Amino acid sequence: MIQLSTTLNPFTISFKKNNILMMTIHLASDSEPNLRTDSSSVTAEFPRFILNLNLLADHWALTISPAESLVEIKIELPGFWYGHGELIHQQFPLNKLMLQSSPLHTFDNGPTGLSGKLNPAWFSSNGTLIIADSPVEVCINQPPEHYPRYKWSFSSEGRGPFSHRPFLDEKNEGDDRITIKGNALNLKFFFTENVIQAYEKQVSYFGHPTETPPESLFEKPTWTTWARYKTEINQEVILDFANEIIENKFPYHVLEIDDRWQVYYGDLDFDLSRFPNPKQMIDELHHKGFKVTAWVIPFLDPQSQAFAEGEKNDWLVRMKDGSPYLVEWWQGRSGLLDVTNPSALEWFFRRLNQLQVKTGLDGFKFDAGEACFLPAHAVTHQNIHPNEYTKLYVDAVAKHYQLTEVRSGWKNQHAPIFFRQWDKTTSWGLDNGLHSVLTGILALGLAGYPFILPDMIGGNEYEEKADAEMMIRWTQLNALLPAMQFSLAPWDYGKESAELCRQYANLHTEYAPKILEIAKNATENGYPIIRPVFWLAAEEENALTCDDQFLLGDDILVAPVLFAGMRYRDIYLPPGNWQDHWTGKIYTGPMIIPSYPTPLDILPFFERL
Repeated sequence: MIQLSTTLNPFTISFKKNNILMMTIHLASDSEPNLRTDSSSVTAEFPRFILNLNLLADHWALTISPAESLVEIKIELPGFWYGHGELIHQQFPLNKLMLQSSPLHTFDNGPTGLSGKLNPAWFSSNGTLIIADSPVEVCINQPPEHYPRYKWSFSSEGRGPFSHRPFLDEKNEGDDRITIKGNALNLKFFFTENVIQAYEKQVSYFGHPTETPPESLFEKPTWTTWARYKTEINQEVILDFANEIIENKFPYHVLEIDDRWQVYYGDLDFDLSRFPNPKQMIDELHHKGFKVTAWVIPFLDPQSQAFAEGEKNDWLVRMKDGSPYLVEWWQGRSGLLDVTNPSALEWFFRRLNQLQVKTGLDGFKFDAGEACFLPAHAVTHQNIHPNEYTKLYVDAVAKHYQLTEVRSGWKNQHAPIFFRQWDKTTSWGLDNGLHSVLTGILALGLAGYPFILPDMIGGNEYEEKADAEMMIRWTQLNALLPAMQFSLAPWDYGKESAELCRQYANLHTEYAPKILEIAKNATENGYPIIRPVFWLAAEEENALTCDDQFLLGDDILVAPVLFAGMRYRDIYLPPGNWQDHWTGKIYTGPMIIPSYPTPLDILPFFERL
C-alpha cells in the first residue's frame, strides 16, 4: 500500500511503501497551489496549470492540463537507476552519469549522448518504475551550468568527446534527480517489490517479441565489409573476403555487403562498374555457404532515379513549399523516405523485393531511421512526433524481413529482429569502446530489447587501429552474447589473434543451442537474453552496480577482460553454486574471487549447478 504525503512550499509529493521512501516529485512554482488530496488522488491547481495524480488499477497516473502547459518536474528516486536505452558514453547504472536536458529523440551520435535506441522508462533498484507517455525532455543527474553543451554535427568540430556525452559524475556534482519536462505531461508510476518486478512491469506495458529471428543468426557469426574496407568494395573484394574467411577456418553465416554497392543512394541496383555480375557473385557466395545481405538506408541521392520518382509521387519528406527536404546525413544531403506514407513504404519494399529476385540477395541491413534526421519543420504524409519516424521505419522492416538488422528503435520492443548497437570506436573504454559493448547490451536488454547484435568486433577503425590483444578480448566478450559480428579480420593482427579469435568464435557456435533456448524463453517471458548480475541478487549492492560482468540467462556468468594488459581480475559470484568452466572448481556465492588469472587465452565464465 502506497502512502502519499505533500508539501506546499516547495511543492512535493512523496510516495512511501511500508514507511520506506519510494519516490518524491518536486515541482517549482512561484505560488502555492490550491491543493486537494486523499489516499488515492492529488489535485494541485496552479495559476498556469493543474496537476492531477490518480491511483488506477496497478499504477499512479500524473497528468498536467491544459495541453499547452510546459511543466518541469524533478524526481528524487532512491536507489540505483536503470532504463532510458542506448547512450554513447554508456555508464551502468545511470546514477554514474550526468545527462544534460535534451528532447528524448533517437539520435545518430547525439550531442548529449543519446543514441539510436531509446525508451521513455526509468526504474530503480527499490522497485519504482516511471514511464513517460507524452513527448518529453529528460535530464539525468543534472550537471552544473558550467559544463559545456555540444552540437549535433557530422564533423568533429564542436561535437565534444565521447567521454562527455553524457558526462561521468566523478565529483558528485550532479543534482541526483531525474528531470522530466514537457507540454501536457502524462506520466505513470509503478511501485513494485524490487528491480526485477519493475522490469517486468515495463515489459507488460511495452510488450516483447513473440518469435525469434532466424536461428542461424544466433548460431554463427555475421561478417560485414564495413570496418575492413569502408567504401572500397567491389565484386573481387567481396569474393576474396569470403575466401579468406573460409581459408582461416572461421565459422560464418551471413556476409553483409555494406556501403557503396550502389551508384546513387536510393537506387536499388548494384553499381555494374564495381559489381559487373552481382547475381553470379551472390550465387558463388551461396555455393560457399554464405547468406548475403546488402546495406540499405532511407536516404535518396538527388541524382538518383529513385529521388525523381519519389518527388513525383510525394513519397519523400517535404518542405512547406512541397519540394523534397534535403536532410543532412553522414554522406551529404539527400531526400528522406516518408515512412508515414503507406504508398512510399510499399514502393520502397517492392523495389527491395525486385532486387532480391534479380540478384538472389537473402536480406538487408537497414541503417539510420533516427528521429534526428527528420527536420523540425518538415512536412510528412501524416503529422508525427520525430520518434514516430523510428517506430514506423523499424516496424515496417520487421514486417517484411527476418534475416535483417536495424540500428534504431522507439517502442519497437515487440519486433522479432536483431537491433545493432551504434558504431563502436576502436578503443577500450566506456566512452563507446569495448567496455561500452557490455554496458550497452545490459542497457538495451533492460529497455526490453532481447535480440541485440553487438557492433563489429574491434570497432570501426575510424581513427584508432586495433591490435591483437584488443581483437582477442573483444571476441571473447562477444562469444557468449546473442550474436557475433566480424569485419576486421583477426588474421590481420597475427597468428595468436587468428587462433584465439577462432577458438572463441567456435565457442559461440558451441553455446548457440543454449543461447537459442534462452532466446525462445524471452519470447514467452520478455526477459533479456543477457542479464545484469543483479538478476540473481536484486538486493546486493555489488550486483546492482556491477558493470563488467553479465549473465547469459540465469545459469552462465561471464566476467570478460575489458582493460588492456589485464591478466588478473576480481569476479563477483551471486548466490548459488558456480563451477569454473576451465578448472572445474566449484564456488559458493555470494562471494568475490580476488585476482582470478586471466591470461590472454582465457575468458572467465562459470555455470550454475
